[in-house]
Amino acid sequence: MINYIQETLGCNVTEQDYIVPNEFPMYLKNDYSYKRYTINGVKCLAVKPYDFSLSGYKKQRTKIAELTGLNAILDLDKITPYQRKALINDRIPFVVNGTQLYLPFLAISLTEKYNKTEKTEKFSPVTQLVFLYAYYKKEFLPVTELSKILGYSVMSINRAYNELISCNLVKFQVKGRKKSFSPVLPYVELLKAAEQYMIDPVTKKYHCNKLYDFTDNLKSGLYALSEKTMLEISETEKCYAVTKKQASITKLQNKEIDPDDRNAVTVECWSYDPSLLTKDGCVDDISLMLTLKDNDDERVQMEVDELRRKYKW
Repeated sequence: MINYIQETLGCNVTEQDYIVPNEFPMYLKNDYSYKRYTINGVKCLAVKPYDFSLSGYKKQRTKIAELTGLNAILDLDKITPYQRKALINDRIPFVVNGTQLYLPFLAISLTEKYNKTEKTEKFSPVTQLVFLYAYYKKEFLPVTELSKILGYSVMSINRAYNELISCNLVKFQVKGRKKSFSPVLPYVELLKAAEQYMIDPVTKKYHCNKLYDFTDNLKSGLYALSEKTMLEISETEKCYAVTKKQASITKLQNKEIDPDDRNAVTVECWSYDPSLLTKDGCVDDISLMLTLKDNDDERVQMEVDELRRKYKW
């Protein structure tokens, strides 16, 4: 168990024998063996049943906690899907050696231990959003704060930071009780280093008739580029960005692209919400350039290059 926790979470774990107190009732002494663990400085008790009974342990874990003053971790060799679901629903910590661990009372401590993992090939949408938000703000915010701003779970933001660390773009530091993230490079160089991992945020394009009003959505595609540069476009080249949720609400998923429909606008479905990165009526510059990187129109690439110069990119 100790090796599994260390290898999985990349944190320091120590193990000690646990001397069962005299006041322990006989059934607790006979039904379980005990080990004291310290995980990232937090003391807890590994409780290994000789013959596991889910209903029995649910009743006995409270007594174990009362007598020891420690958070109990159920140590199992195997588990059924039903047992796993029941334990998680009741927020009961457990470890199935070599398979799974669930330690809700240590979630913050464990996720704050950021170690380099296998190198990321491409950003996930959340990682790209986290990176661009930090790049524009010139600050990598703490996980909990960023989770509230972007509307993603703490786990998702943690995962995004882990990806950025694995790409050697961000580092994690602890000074006293203060935990922080900071860029490995100056921001100008950071953008260049991140380019190889960046993705096109557009997952799908639709042509939509004017039954739907997208004027409250951000301008995207060539429409946005024309707002930011000298590019001239026709009325039929108007384009707006929507999120997956918005696409579902407007039933865009059921619409076929019809490039011959001259009374339509183009709608791009984005893998992250571009409105989190900009407030000027258009999608942000960097995301926009990523959506147009494969456009083979020379006039478009000339304007994209001009926009890149703004970021010395």
